Amino acid sequence: MAAIDTIMHTFMGNFTDPRVVKWTMMGSPVPTLSIIAVYLLLVLFILPAFMKNRKPYQITQIIKIYNIFQVATCVTIIYNTLNSGWIQGEYSIGCAPVDYSDRPTAVKMVSQFYWLYLLKGAELIETVFFALRKKFNQISGLHVYHHASTFFLSYIGCKFIGGGMASVPLIVNSFIHVLMYTYYYLSSMGPRWQNVLKPWKPRLTMCQMIQFTLLIIHSLSALQPDCEVPKQFLLIYVPNVIVIFKMFYDFYQSSYTKSTKSKKNEQKNGLNGHKK
Repeated sequence: MAAIDTIMHTFMGNFTDPRVVKWTMMGSPVPTLSIIAVYLLLVLFILPAFMKNRKPYQITQIIKIYNIFQVATCVTIIYNTLNSGWIQGEYSIGCAPVDYSDRPTAVKMVSQFYWLYLLKGAELIETVFFALRKKFNQISGLHVYHHASTFFLSYIGCKFIGGGMASVPLIVNSFIHVLMYTYYYLSSMGPRWQNVLKPWKPRLTMCQMIQFTLLIIHSLSALQPDCEVPKQFLLIYVPNVIVIFKMFYDFYQSSYTKSTKSKKNEQKNGLNGHKK
């Protein structure tokens, strides 16, 4: 296990943030990787076997509370991040090095990265919800990879690059999640709301893909020779975002584009969604 920590620190160089190393689960990647390993075992093997001969659990109220928690937490993170240097005029959209000092705004900024890390860990429970409700079709490769990789990347982000230009993805991602979990909460209110929100489902996926595109473009400013940010992080961050973008794109194509074309063909053939 110590070898994992050594490899990571060797790869990232001298960018370890001394302010966070004593924070819970920040000293080593082992706790984070262990949680991910348990998560994978749980949602891919243990829970499917556990639920095989059981009825789905009715946990709608718990999920509603969880969605409200997500919206409130993401709004708080956005507000605190903006008040950790952005509103004060300390940051710009382009290259912005991390402030590793103990200034109040700098410490407040890295704290938001830590809260985001904890939040991404909490999001793993969503897959457990799917399993307990026997919604195994929603436990896709995209879903599992997205949650596991984001949790690990949030650990790296907090420990090595908790501030500066990395605060842009933090704000953008939190905003997208406000939209997502608001949608999820309203959808849980019943069929009436689900019908009202139906047109927004593909739009949310599109918002995700726009987010990934903007974040990749934004990260390129770190490649400037005089931009003092850990460029090693880009070797992990950018490929991961590209992979997730591709997964979301494939999901969008299979779930929305193809179904739309199919409906048009059915209407053209006079079937109107019903087989003769």
